[in-house]
Amino acid sequence: MKQTSQLNQSRASQQAMSLIELLVVISIIGILAGLILPAVGIVKTKAKITQAVKDMADIKGACNVYQHDYNRLPGSAPASQIGWDFTYGTAGTGYGTNIASSPGAGYQASNAELMVILTASSFTPTYTPDPSVAGNARNPRRTAYFNAKSSGGTAGAGLGTDGVMRDPWGSPYIVALDFNYDGWVSNSVYNANVVNGFNTGLVRQGGAGSSTWALKDSVMVFSFGPDASFSDTSSANSPVNKDNILSWK
Repeated sequence: MKQTSQLNQSRASQQAMSLIELLVVISIIGILAGLILPAVGIVKTKAKITQAVKDMADIKGACNVYQHDYNRLPGSAPASQIGWDFTYGTAGTGYGTNIASSPGAGYQASNAELMVILTASSFTPTYTPDPSVAGNARNPRRTAYFNAKSSGGTAGAGLGTDGVMRDPWGSPYIVALDFNYDGWVSNSVYNANVVNGFNTGLVRQGGAGSSTWALKDSVMVFSFGPDASFSDTSSANSPVNKDNILSWK
């Protein structure tokens, strides 16, 4: 009888030890997960940044090839005839904070206008382009200068059904073009002194006395980056702007 009792106690002890071991294993798994998950997040973010850089290079390259073929930059008549650099901002994209083109420009547009031209699209389900762009009027050869994966809707990364090209975090790419063809391009966010309080890779167009910061090029593109936000009243090195991804830097 005593032997049976000791045997039962031994089995209970073994079961108790097994439970403790299981808890230890679970704890170790939890610790490893805590170490691994942040690293996975960093890798995913870096992959998205790489994709954004590629997208911007493709957009810029498409605009440059288009200019070579047509001897003009892609854009509607209202945008290209304003007479100065035009910023394709957030108009009609659903993005919370508006980026407009230069003050007084009147006409506003998102990069959907560019995408219709550069993809040779004659029909976009939820976007009606300016009449001067419709029917491939600005790309009569119907050359597909730009290709991108469809997002399948009006949100998310890729080319939306509204014609807008969005970055990996779902924000529209901001594109500026040198429509006065003076060899300099600036956009309505990075042309300000307050933003350029920290080095952005731009220079004062016209010298030290100029208040306009620009790039010696014809096309510039930027993304709001992982935080999907920006400020045109804060330095480029401020928390809201420092993760922005710039095609020229």
